Amino acid sequence: MIWPKIYRHGDLTIKQVSKIPESATQLSTNIIAFGEKTGHNHQLVGQVQVYETPDKQIHFEANQDVIVKHQEHNTLKIAKGNYVVIHEREYDPFKGIEQEVID
Repeated sequence: MIWPKIYRHGDLTIKQVSKIPESATQLSTNIIAFGEKTGHNHQLVGQVQVYETPDKQIHFEANQDVIVKHQEHNTLKIAKGNYVVIHEREYDPFKGIEQEVID
C-alpha cells in the first residue's frame, strides 16, 4: 500500500489524491486559500491547475514540483501530483458547532 503525501501549511492540510473529481471545474487562479482576517493568501507557484468542485472544495494538479507561498508562513515544496485542500476546523463545545479556522 502506498500512503498519500500529506502537507500542512498554516490552517491548511494538503492531501494527495488519486485524481481530480470529474465534477470539478478549472479556475483561472493559483491561489488555493484566502486569509479572512489578514487578506493574505496561500499561493501555488509552478506548473499547476486549480479546480473547484460544486461544493466549493479546492483541488489542484501539480504538473511538476511546486511551492506554496504565504506572507506569514514558510514556503512549502509540494511534489508533483493531484491534491485536495482541506481547511482546518474547530469544534466549539459551548456553542455546539464546528467551523473553519479563520486565518
